[in-house]
Amino acid sequence: TCTATGQPITLTTSIARSGEGEIWQTDQPGMLAKIYFSADWQRVRKLNVMVANPPQDPNADMNHISFAWAKSLLQDETGACVGFLMPEIADSVQLLDVYNPLRRQKVLPGFNWLYLHTTAMNIASIIGAIHQAGYVVGDIKPENILVNDRALPAIIDTDSFQVRDPE
Repeated sequence: TCTATGQPITLTTSIARSGEGEIWQTDQPGMLAKIYFSADWQRVRKLNVMVANPPQDPNADMNHISFAWAKSLLQDETGACVGFLMPEIADSVQLLDVYNPLRRQKVLPGFNWLYLHTTAMNIASIIGAIHQAGYVVGDIKPENILVNDRALPAIIDTDSFQVRDPE
């Protein structure tokens, strides 16, 4: 159940798995769910802080999602937190596919030096917005940065960020 709306959420297809949980497509268009194998009180508190205090998205005016930020917690039938809902980052490739010339030629053949520089500047602006909001990117690696064909990146795995509770 989504804690923000009270509506049930159906997990449809598992799309990724890590040591701490699983990412699922949901019956909510444009939304994914991360379901933890174990959600302790510290993780739940961290998610609550993130949901209540999202950073400003520097690319929102371009109709782009710059980070897969937790939008709402998810609860099981007993009321225990099991994960969170986040926006899906669609139609993007991993950063490795952008900066590796051979891979870039296959997946983004129109990407030239201008696109590469624009991508780098956009990554810097996104990380700047995250830091300005008081968060620290905890796991910055190419697999956690997706880029679309407009040189607009998005950061995923945001629940690995270091979070300071403003209270």
